[in-house]
Amino acid sequence: MLDSINRKLIAALQENARLSYAELAKRVHLSAPAVAERIRKMEQAGIIAGYSLKVDLDRAGYPIVALVQCKVFRTQERAFKALVLACDEAVECHNVTGEQAFLVKLAVASMAQLDRVLETFCDYSDTNTMMILSTPVERALPQTFFD
Repeated sequence: MLDSINRKLIAALQENARLSYAELAKRVHLSAPAVAERIRKMEQAGIIAGYSLKVDLDRAGYPIVALVQCKVFRTQERAFKALVLACDEAVECHNVTGEQAFLVKLAVASMAQLDRVLETFCDYSDTNTMMILSTPVERALPQTFFD
């Protein structure tokens, strides 16, 4: 299902999900209806799981972004997951291998707000916080996927 044309379509949509079928068709040298059909098939197969909006957190008023490693206390995993799900500041949460079972990405407006969030996490886990200074690479798929 993922031939070179579909890979090119995915690459173009990752770059700009608002491209029209006509523009995508030009990029892969197919007709717009053929591109629409390919995209529809990838959506139905779950390869394209959805389309999203990328927000510049700094410009949106959330200049502080942190990664928090959480070592959840025994029997508190379900409560911790519920806490993170209800936490507006949590923009991502990953269950990972290793001693620190969860990695949570937080976006906040101030250090005081970050401190308040971390205090709530401490009821369910030990935490280790890392501040994100910059993001030199940010992409959904490795470059080798498109080769």
